[in-house]
Amino acid sequence: MRHGWNPYTDNGGSIIGIAGDDFVILAGDTRHTSGYNINSRDERKVYRLGENSSLVLATVGFGADAKDLAQTMRRAVEDFKFQHNLKDMTVSAAAQFLCTVLYGNRFFPKYAYCILGGLDKNGKARLYSYDPVGSYSKEGESRAAAGAASSLIVPFLDNQVEFKNQYIPSSKGTQERPVEHLDRDTVVRLVKDAFTGATERHIEVGDGLQIVTVSAQDGYQEEIMPLKRD
Repeated sequence: MRHGWNPYTDNGGSIIGIAGDDFVILAGDTRHTSGYNINSRDERKVYRLGENSSLVLATVGFGADAKDLAQTMRRAVEDFKFQHNLKDMTVSAAAQFLCTVLYGNRFFPKYAYCILGGLDKNGKARLYSYDPVGSYSKEGESRAAAGAASSLIVPFLDNQVEFKNQYIPSSKGTQERPVEHLDRDTVVRLVKDAFTGATERHIEVGDGLQIVTVSAQDGYQEEIMPLKRD
């Protein structure tokens, strides 16, 4: 077997984003790994883009590239504010800027999967997810997940957030359950359940859970919840 230099390392972990009606929640575990080694048990993956910003970025993949992207986005958001008479960058503008940054590095990509969330000018939640070369949907998404345990988490979110494969009981399996916005407490509970299940089945996820909520009513809130450490 031939071994060559590889510029990338997958440092494990997973991230989740869920958009409600007037709030968005981004979450990630705090485990940082290299293969079977745990480098850190307190490596946070969710970043606030600016001191008083409603924009939040979650990244997972190669830790160095993820941190560099977060710093680039934070600097861009702060520069925009100073150059436009303290006007905040909109979430749609930030989404397009992140796409441009990732696509601009496509020949030597930033190995990071990103989820960007925030509130638009009307106070409505917006959520965008990206692959390492910047592909994303301008219409946004209601839920997204990336990272080591995404294959475990995405089906759970599909069923619990978008009600896929759920039917109205009285229809005897002929009428699908309509999609509805979940309240904030329900979404937080789903996020905790998703990561609790993921830590039971994936060795690269665990230690702690960082949950960031941005809402029109309460602004920015952050919570840390312990997860399994084995």
